[in-house]
Amino acid sequence: MRALAEFIMRGRVRAVLITMVGIPLISPAALALVGLRRGSSDGLMVLAWALLPVVAAGMSGYMSPLMTGLAVSHLAAVFCGAMALRNSRSWTRALVVTTAVAAVGILLTAHFSGGLLQSLLVAAEESGGAQAEQLQQVFASEPMATGYLSWVSAITATLALVVGRWWQAMLYNPGGFREEFHQLRMPLPLAAAGMLVWVYCLLTQDYAFWGAVIAFPMVVAGIALIHWMVASRGWGRGPLVALYIALVIAALPLAGFLCGLALIDSWIDIRGRAANK
Repeated sequence: MRALAEFIMRGRVRAVLITMVGIPLISPAALALVGLRRGSSDGLMVLAWALLPVVAAGMSGYMSPLMTGLAVSHLAAVFCGAMALRNSRSWTRALVVTTAVAAVGILLTAHFSGGLLQSLLVAAEESGGAQAEQLQQVFASEPMATGYLSWVSAITATLALVVGRWWQAMLYNPGGFREEFHQLRMPLPLAAAGMLVWVYCLLTQDYAFWGAVIAFPMVVAGIALIHWMVASRGWGRGPLVALYIALVIAALPLAGFLCGLALIDSWIDIRGRAANK
């Protein structure tokens, strides 16, 4: 991974090539790395070249409006998150910006594609009727579909931003990413508001995923706190492997636990109390 990060940073052309290839996670992480290290001018150039084939494919009909919108909103969320992190050096702000841009991008995609649920059903019917029936069972309404895709978009954009920041620390500040991630903590007003919205959305089936979107920065803060606890106690990688397996198996229930953990940390500052003992 270090060799790849060094390759990306050797020149604009190489960064553009890696980003344009469209490798999941790697290509948007390359965009994040360039934005974080070199700023908005180089980042915008890489973003523009990365969007060029996507927009061209969408305009020519080779890519559906749904897929075009998803790709554009994903890259935009990664870039905006990288700029927020570079300018503020705050993971809290970067997470909020990334999540917000991802959600707005999905809503705009839904608007210009004639509805996400309808677009998904049309695509599923073209590939097989069974998939369309499954989609109708999973997504009972348009808010459920947009909420779910916003949630997934926020997760994938944040993962790309994390990889980009990790690459940056690996090349220019070894150990820096681990230290700043371990110190991630949500401000109490933001954590409390996120928890309230999360609980309210859970009571309304159509907006359950939108609650997960609003609470996503808190979920990441909860994960960061667990990383810190595991590292400070020398528990090894086992608990972290178990955490991520559990997130794959039962994401929404575990997200509620992580939100509660982040809220407690915002209130009593677990790290600060541990340092004073």
